[in-house]
Amino acid sequence: MIDKIEIKSIVPYTNGLTICNLHKINYIYGANATGKTTLSHYLENPNEEKYSGCSIEWENGIEEKILVYNKFFRENNFGNTAIPGVFTLGQATKEQQEEITKKSKELEELNKQCIQKKDVIDKLSKERDDLIAEFQNGIWSNIYKKHQDVFSSAFEGVRNSKDRFKQKVLEEYNNNTSELKAYDELAHQAQIVFQQHPIVLEAIQQVDSTSAIEIENNEIWSKKIIGTADVEIAKLINRLNISDWVHEGKKHLENNSNICPFCQKETIDDDFRKQIELFFDESFTSDVNTIKSLKDTYNIQTQNIISALNNIEVKEKQNPNSKLNIELFSSYVKTLYGQINLNKEQIEKKITEPSRVIRLTSNENQIQLISKLILDANNEIENHNSIMKNLSQEKVLLIKCIWRFLLEENKTQIDAFKKKENGLERGIGNLKNQIDKMRNQYRGLDSEIKTLNKKVTSVQPTIDEINKTLITFGFTNFKIVPALNNENQYQIQRESGENATSTLSEGETTFITLLYFLQRVKGGDLPDNVNDKRVVVIDDPISSLDSNILFVVSSLIKEIIEDIRNNRGNIQQMIVLTHNVYFHKELSNLSLKKGEHGKQFNPYYWILRKSNNETSIMYYEQECPIKSSYDLLWKELRESSNTSCIAIQNIMRRIIESYFKTWGGYDDRKILDKIDNPQEKEICRSLIYMINDGSHCVPDDLFVEQENELIDKYKNVFRLIFEKLGHIEHYNMMMQLN
Repeated sequence: MIDKIEIKSIVPYTNGLTICNLHKINYIYGANATGKTTLSHYLENPNEEKYSGCSIEWENGIEEKILVYNKFFRENNFGNTAIPGVFTLGQATKEQQEEITKKSKELEELNKQCIQKKDVIDKLSKERDDLIAEFQNGIWSNIYKKHQDVFSSAFEGVRNSKDRFKQKVLEEYNNNTSELKAYDELAHQAQIVFQQHPIVLEAIQQVDSTSAIEIENNEIWSKKIIGTADVEIAKLINRLNISDWVHEGKKHLENNSNICPFCQKETIDDDFRKQIELFFDESFTSDVNTIKSLKDTYNIQTQNIISALNNIEVKEKQNPNSKLNIELFSSYVKTLYGQINLNKEQIEKKITEPSRVIRLTSNENQIQLISKLILDANNEIENHNSIMKNLSQEKVLLIKCIWRFLLEENKTQIDAFKKKENGLERGIGNLKNQIDKMRNQYRGLDSEIKTLNKKVTSVQPTIDEINKTLITFGFTNFKIVPALNNENQYQIQRESGENATSTLSEGETTFITLLYFLQRVKGGDLPDNVNDKRVVVIDDPISSLDSNILFVVSSLIKEIIEDIRNNRGNIQQMIVLTHNVYFHKELSNLSLKKGEHGKQFNPYYWILRKSNNETSIMYYEQECPIKSSYDLLWKELRESSNTSCIAIQNIMRRIIESYFKTWGGYDDRKILDKIDNPQEKEICRSLIYMINDGSHCVPDDLFVEQENELIDKYKNVFRLIFEKLGHIEHYNMMMQLN
């Protein structure tokens, strides 16, 4: 069963909407365009990409199949001539049905036991979590807070986290076998070892510049990249040394124009174009592409080098124990950066003028100077760490001994915690093993039920049931029959035998689609899933139907609701969405009294409202928000403790006018004759007087008494009218006295 639905980031739920407190039976009313179909479509297809921000929470985390009736259901199932069959229990023997029922109950009982054990696991898990939290706070206070001033260095790495501190305590408890020393001895050693601040330094990583230096030394920079000399125009270009100028102008040479981009005269012909193309041959293009590729690689490599060196500079400036000559290092890096930028400028010139001969500055020597500084620093770091090595070992041994003392001091508390935690963990583990075994039993039992279903299920009972309903409600010019080429499919057929799918009216299609869906929720599209638990969502089932069919549809749906309320069948939950007030009102009028089957089996109500293109929802619990004006009059009368006498009189006369005079056809004399007491008859007369007068006034002589006493008398006479005219049951029902 669904507990909660969250839908957002989709129109009209852009800002998000949450439906909590979903129960067995749920009615959601909303006007058109408030998002009912969007909601039903999400429930049918929760894994679609556009619903990635939405979620469904299931009771006890158990997901069930959701069957949705909406406009998409009709399009998907009644758009073709063949309709998928619905398997239900057919001509099964009494013994077979009893066997299926028996195993289904066993399956349900297994599921209940699993849920109960999961609840126990949750309870034990919470008890374990509370125990851990209590222990965690206890050792933080008794160990860390108590000894942090003297043994602070022993708590390195766990000072800022109670959880990590607890883990450290348990780890040491399981593994620490150090010598147990007295507190005074440990405190004295800590003052000596910890105050010398032994620090192990981290070596500085060298920077790899091999690729960048190879690019700087590449011979292509000194090569004059010009076109081929084998074409006639090459002589002129080479003689004037204008290869780069022509190459740049070539970009502006238009294919369909004979105007020269250089002199702006009509001097360009096909021969000239051909010579230009031949001059800048494949070798020329290849060399140009090579220098462009080298440029990109060089930019990336040098950027990595500078970034790595800058990181070293920043880190070492912040390191009070740095062994690096930071001033000289910064100077070398600054020089390297300048030389690299000059090289980049030279490369850009080479790309613009391929025939230019350039020389890049090799940074190999500069890199070696920087590497030498890093190497010298690393040698000092290695010497420092070697000196600190023995002191560090002493510190490690001392820390072990400190923890041994602290554990012994708090041994009672730790032992009690571990004993209780282990007991809870064993309990949780045993329950999980039991659940695993039950799940295996569940799968086996489920498989047996599916096998039995295959033997006794059939699509024919669905055919019979739908046709019976069609005839009952006057749809006699078509029926549903098995498909000719597949006995497990249906088709809609006229009396003449022709296929009727394409000739049905919209109302007929809607009605038969709904009948088909209601059969589907009782059965399955395969024999295996006839008994699967399911959630049913129905979105506006009376669209395009005549008003008289509204009562038929509500009656059919109420049959399913009655099954849910009486725990019959496999439907676990019903969600009905509608914009039709009359359908909502009819569906809400259940025959069972409120609370008869327990609160969870009564309908719960919501209303979707749209404002500024955003939909919100209001929860009314079990109070139906869709009421007639007559219902509202009785509601006002029931809640009239602070209402004035005039208002109460007006409410009463409108009820009498509606119920007795308009609907019942009673005249004034017949009503008055039933009242014997003169004073009560006078009050009754005043109510009738107001009806006939059409005003809200009353005779002045009735106000000689206190208002509260007068209100009580009016209420008594009002009830007496229903009693004397034989309609006291209606009075009791509307006043909710039953």
